[in-house]
Amino acid sequence: MLALLKQGACNLLAILDSFGIICCMKGIKAVAYGRVSTLLNQDVEHQLHGIRELARNRGFILTECYVDQGISGRKEKRPGLDKLIKDARHGKFSVLIIHSIDRLGRSTKHLLNLIDELNHYGVSLISIRENIDFTTPMGQMALTMLGAVGQLEAQLISERIKTSLAVKKRLASQNGTDWRCGRPALPESAKEQVIKLHLEGMSIRGIANSIEGVSKSSVAKIIKEYRGGHKT
Repeated sequence: MLALLKQGACNLLAILDSFGIICCMKGIKAVAYGRVSTLLNQDVEHQLHGIRELARNRGFILTECYVDQGISGRKEKRPGLDKLIKDARHGKFSVLIIHSIDRLGRSTKHLLNLIDELNHYGVSLISIRENIDFTTPMGQMALTMLGAVGQLEAQLISERIKTSLAVKKRLASQNGTDWRCGRPALPESAKEQVIKLHLEGMSIRGIANSIEGVSKSSVAKIIKEYRGGHKT
């Protein structure tokens, strides 16, 4: 099915291009992202060369190349990627071009969240090796399907967690032990720091990156509670 979607996207892109329908894409600001592992003695320029060629052929204005050297794709926090997300949030570009999907990340959950965040900022993704292009109508359909898959995965994980917690709670009740689930509560100092950075205009992702041991979901919850308590 995925292969058919990719082929359909290519065919549709060629048809639209022949009629001049996608000419409006020319002149749009785009950026490149590359990631390599120093352990494998890789050269990021091999990725950037193909990206520059695609941008030139599509008429994009390639404004910047973000690079992470020697950092695993399993790590969500990377200097180059973090700067890319920050610039995307500020609307500095509309298209992100990568050599392959695994350059962005190797975790399915992280990839889906990242693609959804970029889409929220109005940024479309193009991956050369997989021939994925979210700037096209077929690409947008594929993005919708990826979102549905991500939502299904999240629901399945939630159900497994609920079942596991229910079993542990029942066993604790039977054994007469004091058991409670959930992460330890954040100290008040961490919450105050979250609010301080939020009032300074920092994003949820930026706050989570700045405070050790605080996730994006925790930051969002703290900000929501703060706003709820300060309604006029």
